[in-house]
Amino acid sequence: MSEPLLLALPNWVENRITTLYQAKDADAFNTAFDAFISHHVQIKVNGKPMSREQYKKLIMGEIKSDVSADVAFNGIVSVPDATKDRPAVVTGTVGVFFKATVFGKFLVFAHHTSSTVTSSMNVVVSHDTSIKGVDNRRVTILDEVLTDVQNSPLPTQQPPTSA
Repeated sequence: MSEPLLLALPNWVENRITTLYQAKDADAFNTAFDAFISHHVQIKVNGKPMSREQYKKLIMGEIKSDVSADVAFNGIVSVPDATKDRPAVVTGTVGVFFKATVFGKFLVFAHHTSSTVTSSMNVVVSHDTSIKGVDNRRVTILDEVLTDVQNSPLPTQQPPTSA
C-alpha cells in the first residue's frame, strides 16, 4: 500500500491560510487554526513575540463578524527540509506574501464594510508527533509582518457570492 498523497509544502501553507481567513464561524476558525498552528509554536508578529493564544485572538479579531474573505497570494517561496526521513516536499520553510480582503456583515451605503490584511509570513512546517493521522504537519515557527487596514466605506468590489 502506498502512502497517501499530501499537498506539497507551498500548497499546504496557502490552503491553510485561505481556510483560516474564510472560516464562517468560531468552530470553523478553531478547526482551521488547530490544523495550521502547532500547540508548541514560537510566534513573532511585527517583531514582537506572542503566545499562540494571543496570535489566535489577533487573527480572529481580523476576521470576526465577516461574511467572506478573498485571499490573494502575491508570492511564495519554499525550501523543503531534506534532513528528515519523510518526503522532503511536505516539511520545510515557507515565505508567503498575501492580502486578505475581509468583508464584514454590516452595510454602509449598501456596500459591505471591509478591511484588508496585508501579510508577509515566514513559517517553519514540521511534523507534530503529538498529532495522530495522515497529515500531522503544523507550523512550529511563525514570523509575520502584517497590517490590517479598514477600507473605504464604498469598496470597489463586493464579497464573493456563495454557490
